[in-house]
Amino acid sequence: MKGDQGFAAAIGWPRDDERGGLFDSAADTSATLHGPWELEGRVGSDGTLQRTRIENIPFRIGRAPGLDLVLPWPQISKNHAEIYAAAGKLRVRDLSSRNGTFLNGQFVVDTQLHDGDILHFGDVEFRLVQGGGAPSQRDDETASLNGNWRPREIRELLRERSVTTCLQPIVHLPSGRVAAYEALGRGRHPGLPEGAVGLFETAGQIGPEAQTELSRLFRRTAVEQARDRVDPPVLFLNTHPEELGQPGLVESIEELRALAPDLRLVLEIHESGMALADVIRSLRERLSDLNVGLAYDDFGAGQASLFELAEAPPHYLKFDRVLITGLDQAPESRQRLVAALVAAAHELLVQTVAEGVETAGEAEACLRAGFTHAQGYHFGRPVPVEPV
Repeated sequence: MKGDQGFAAAIGWPRDDERGGLFDSAADTSATLHGPWELEGRVGSDGTLQRTRIENIPFRIGRAPGLDLVLPWPQISKNHAEIYAAAGKLRVRDLSSRNGTFLNGQFVVDTQLHDGDILHFGDVEFRLVQGGGAPSQRDDETASLNGNWRPREIRELLRERSVTTCLQPIVHLPSGRVAAYEALGRGRHPGLPEGAVGLFETAGQIGPEAQTELSRLFRRTAVEQARDRVDPPVLFLNTHPEELGQPGLVESIEELRALAPDLRLVLEIHESGMALADVIRSLRERLSDLNVGLAYDDFGAGQASLFELAEAPPHYLKFDRVLITGLDQAPESRQRLVAALVAAAHELLVQTVAEGVETAGEAEACLRAGFTHAQGYHFGRPVPVEPV
């Protein structure tokens, strides 16, 4: 997590003392906003729904005593957020909190509010309610609009390192012998998805730093589980796209190399990273110094071009399954296109991997197209790492 300036500082949003009172208006009061407005949440010791009237404008929320709504939990900043009025509308703005303010599952800095909106201050959830009346006692009344809202559980997973590794074989063509394994992270927290995609989506509710931390935890766990094997495999390790914009990627690989000096490693970068040619060239040089290979993943799924590939060629190019699925049944024009892309990669001395190969027909078509390697259910599903 960031320091006191939090998410707002990370994206360059001005601090309160730099805003010049742009949104403040002494004329705006709760009476002009067709109230009353209330925040409804399960913040009592017994877990029942409670409503807090928004009586003062601005309505300050945080951990510090004396605020309009005091939330005495460590994930809440002393001055976390405020609800205020502008042009007769109710709005919320984050006050450079450490753990962010979220509206309907999306991080916000300053935005308008509406009846029924779901607000999260850090991990604490409220529904904004217009009108009076007693709190509803329905169990689902304050269910989050984002059903996967689990930042507290993600923090627990990261703190307790509740992850493990599955390995999927990458085979050499045409022999079919196993040449390497891709390490696929899996979660082991009872309140979270097992798959990496769902975990990264949930971590994204906290921010890119949490996604980066999760990605590095997956890699470290994979190396720890593979390093003591009698015949350790070549290990393909994934990155999250956010990591290219975060500091410390190379340093995290240096730590892995120190942890397992003899383990053969390949770092996978999503094809979108190819657009950052200077960054990738520098990354490849530093990885080479560590005796770590570089692979581009999901080639063909986005907008990456052969020109970008030539600017910073990797050691391996993994073709996305969108080009592989049904290749044996595809029109001859598509088969020729895939073969031409494979040949272009080989001209750059890049080894090619066909991803998502699920049938014998697709495997045969990939062999005809000239792929040097293949991966997919036809050759082996991901399996948990067996204890040494």
